[in-house]
Amino acid sequence: MVDGELDPREAERVEWDVIVVGAGMGGGLLGRSLARSGRTVLFVEKGRSTLPGAPGTIRSAMAELAEPQAARSKAAYLDALERAGRSTDEIEDISGRSTKKFIPFIGSGTGGSSALYGMVCERFFAQDFTPRQNFAHPGESTVPEAWPISYEQLSPWYAQAEKLLGVRGQPDPLRPESTDVNLPAAPPFSADNQPLVDYLITRGLHPYHLPMACDYVDDCGTCQAFLCARSCKNDGARNGVLPAITEHGASLLTQCRVVRLDADHTQVRQVICEHPSGTLALKGKVVVLAAGALATPLLLLNSRSGHWPGGLANGSDMVGRNLMRHLLDWIEVWPERGCRIAEENKEVGLNDFYFFEGQKYGTVQSAGAMAKLAPMEMLTNQPGWLPKALSLVSPAARPVYERFFSGGLVLASIMEDLPYLDNRVLQSDRSGVDGRQRLRLSYRVHLNEAARRTTFLGRLNEVLSPYRTLTLRTGESNTTLGHVCGTVRFGVDPKSSVLDGNNRAHEVENLYVVDASFFPSSAGLNPSLTVAANALRVAAHVNGAHFAS
Repeated sequence: MVDGELDPREAERVEWDVIVVGAGMGGGLLGRSLARSGRTVLFVEKGRSTLPGAPGTIRSAMAELAEPQAARSKAAYLDALERAGRSTDEIEDISGRSTKKFIPFIGSGTGGSSALYGMVCERFFAQDFTPRQNFAHPGESTVPEAWPISYEQLSPWYAQAEKLLGVRGQPDPLRPESTDVNLPAAPPFSADNQPLVDYLITRGLHPYHLPMACDYVDDCGTCQAFLCARSCKNDGARNGVLPAITEHGASLLTQCRVVRLDADHTQVRQVICEHPSGTLALKGKVVVLAAGALATPLLLLNSRSGHWPGGLANGSDMVGRNLMRHLLDWIEVWPERGCRIAEENKEVGLNDFYFFEGQKYGTVQSAGAMAKLAPMEMLTNQPGWLPKALSLVSPAARPVYERFFSGGLVLASIMEDLPYLDNRVLQSDRSGVDGRQRLRLSYRVHLNEAARRTTFLGRLNEVLSPYRTLTLRTGESNTTLGHVCGTVRFGVDPKSSVLDGNNRAHEVENLYVVDASFFPSSAGLNPSLTVAANALRVAAHVNGAHFAS
């Protein structure tokens, strides 16, 4: 049994100070902080443990590459995903004329999606905390004038999170507030990235080394999209859950899905879970949801009762609404003729188009080598792909694939999308594959986003015009859900938000949310560091407000 794993029936006999639902970046760092303060903390995680010593864990490659034979059986494939820290919950996309079903590429298990992330841990701009002013025509969007907290209020928590996560990198030269951020230096740009950096500088642009939560051990592969085998990726599991358990006495229940919260008019009384041993009813003085911006709103909606006919904490009818996911597109670029880039190279950041000509767009990052990010085998080693796989991996097809799709450096354009009431997560009346959980998602790209995306990609392609490029458009696709946020937003007004400025539910005294669902705007940057910093801030509030000595 993995250290920290608790007997489920023993968990029922304890009244915990804090029950944390979800063991990702937000839940992990909040739980660590509260356990360190002497609180009894229980992590409840629907996925498997991938902590050191957990048997059967798949590391060093995506599940489709590590166990290609698993694709011959749906059950074996789902088992492989779970052991690789991946979600197996199905999404029913009802946005278009026909319904589409898919399993998203997001994390599940200790560390959540942070166990798979590319480790970019970057502060938001100060202007991101007053978002509406950044857009020329926000239209029907619900983007607020301001967050209920400011950059200055979050800044000390950013610094604490950067230290806990071992973030290294260079200051962004376009960000005045970054002059006070003293991060340890990252390694120099790789030989694959340096030609592109030099070219961008000659264009008068301002590339910099991304801040990365990475220890950069020898031969570090940066492990983007899969679990780290060498303990150099700093995430919600390694830097949150693990020390909470091994150093501060927290406990962990894995493969334990929370299905609803039982609450009266003002308090959550029980956390009802499905565990392999049976149904559990857990009690905690404080309940913190950190299950992710898809699962957290679904859990609240599933907690309907006589007291809460519209869903728990949903008097505003905002639970599940204002879904954001960033519009993320990949552009493969060959910075030198005949280059054959094959290594991970997530290093370069560029924010010259973050705020541009009176409009807000987003960031650009190098994301690695195409051969690593989307190899042919990863795409074909999935159930139902066998006929197509046979044609794609044939001797005749491989040289064509290698010529046109391999060898380049992938850049990711990450554009901020605005929140809208009709972009949302809803309950589903049907279960997913093998009886697993399913939710419904409705998200469409509004005119504002479509226009800004066209301009953003146009500017970026103009900058890259001297090179051979290939635009791999994924921004339209709802299967691109790496940065989901906004579905349980915080704010000042209980009529237009679910949480207050301390991330406590307006209507429920002992319920908090610390995953990215609290975001009232998505900004144009990776959300991980902001989730981590805010979790530390909320932990300090919870400790003082509920457990003052």
